[in-house]
Amino acid sequence: MSDSLKQTQQTLWHQITQAIEQNNGLPFADFMRMALYQPGCGYYSAGLKKFGRAGDFITAVELGSLFAQSLARQFAEVMEQLQQPVILELGAGSGRFCADVLTALDAMDKSGRYLPERYYILEVSADLKQQQQQHIDHLPEQLSRRVEWLDTPPKQTFNGVIFANEVLDALSVEVFQFKDNVYQRLILDLKQDELVEQWHDFPEDLLAQIKAKDLTLPDGYRSEFIPHLNDWMAEITQHLNKGLVLFVDYGYGRDVYYHPERNTGTLVCHQRHQANFNPYHDVGAQDITAFVDFTSVAEALKAADCEVVGFNHQMDLLMGLGIESLLSNEGDYSDYYARATELKQLMMPSEMGEKFKCIAAVKKLDIPLSGFATNRLYDL
Repeated sequence: MSDSLKQTQQTLWHQITQAIEQNNGLPFADFMRMALYQPGCGYYSAGLKKFGRAGDFITAVELGSLFAQSLARQFAEVMEQLQQPVILELGAGSGRFCADVLTALDAMDKSGRYLPERYYILEVSADLKQQQQQHIDHLPEQLSRRVEWLDTPPKQTFNGVIFANEVLDALSVEVFQFKDNVYQRLILDLKQDELVEQWHDFPEDLLAQIKAKDLTLPDGYRSEFIPHLNDWMAEITQHLNKGLVLFVDYGYGRDVYYHPERNTGTLVCHQRHQANFNPYHDVGAQDITAFVDFTSVAEALKAADCEVVGFNHQMDLLMGLGIESLLSNEGDYSDYYARATELKQLMMPSEMGEKFKCIAAVKKLDIPLSGFATNRLYDL
């Protein structure tokens, strides 16, 4: 571990322990938010290599360009229905998806009818923004000039696409246990300079959010939920006048998410391509995520006046968009082999094909979506 990383982690640890002491304990959601996003020292804020083989995990975007090229086809169906459309990408990672999508949309029609007027990237990490700019700088000027970074969702009304890949799983979660017919909230405290778990009563607003899920749980059951998800979704979508909202992430519908046998929750951490289940280990140097309750996402979309029109496995989405037609056996064999391997990882049920789900919602848009020709809304 480098000296700079040690110093960054020490700074983060000091800020976390200070928050615990000042507030008589720290809710897990606040701990997770600090561990991931604390300015200058959280996992996504510090200068760590996160994506790709040299990082901690590989996303569909980092495997190659097939994922982005396929999604560009879905975006194009929407773009041609709109006046002055834009794309808003939440948490754009390395920036590769943005670059690949703009390149693919441009290649579909050189007249530019599929290209967005603006490609907004909503990014909270200054470090990731710098990485994204490096990708975008390699684009032709007529594409790169369309990209604009935002610190908050657009304040003006727009038409277009809101997209996020593996963002929902990184939203901080409240951890609860159901004990003696009561929901209890996980609060972190300090004992001999180590984090210890304690259980407290939920405040009324959070208690109402979890009770609204109408769960039937065995005694001692432990899991998570995203607090204030409706508020987050409303903020993201409130200025979308007409268009598509599309999220891709790993998770389940509510019945599967809160299955009685999944009684220890879904929290998982990633570091150097190894998964572990200890969020208190190497704080600031590992990713912390939770699987997504897509029923809650659908409810939040509906509360934000969006119509949920699709819920699929990733393999269904990509198959509907004709991903196989992007795999040409012409040219260099090594390139074909690499893209065939990428296709397998994106599509195979044992890889990303079934683990990742895709949920689509629309506003004032009544067109068939090729990626959701095979629809699994009943899973919600």
